Amino acid sequence: MRAAPAATLTTLTEVLALGRLLSLYGRRISDVAPRGDLGLGLDPEGPVGFALIRAYRRHAGVVVLPEPLVLSVFGDGQPPDGDDADAQPGERIWTAAAADRAMRLQLQQGSLAALLGI
Repeated sequence: MRAAPAATLTTLTEVLALGRLLSLYGRRISDVAPRGDLGLGLDPEGPVGFALIRAYRRHAGVVVLPEPLVLSVFGDGQPPDGDDADAQPGERIWTAAAADRAMRLQLQQGSLAALLGI
């Protein structure tokens, strides 16, 4: 009797987490260095910072945002794989769960009077 080939086991937790993981494509903003964790908690990937996020991958599809967002990220991100056709030159990739807490900075441009509502 032949033994069955060894199967790669995946836990239910891993399967459920797959649908919740996002890959964020963007560039780290090195000019903004917040102090502390901004109430987002600590992460082993490194301190919290901000990145200009252009797109995200969820499951197998990449969604390009209509306008890039400035979002909090942990660490410096990872360089894309050489075969990642969705990444642009110089971009980094951060992996996060969809339910993770994040902070968005909304930048506006205009005259001082318009920004102050004068």
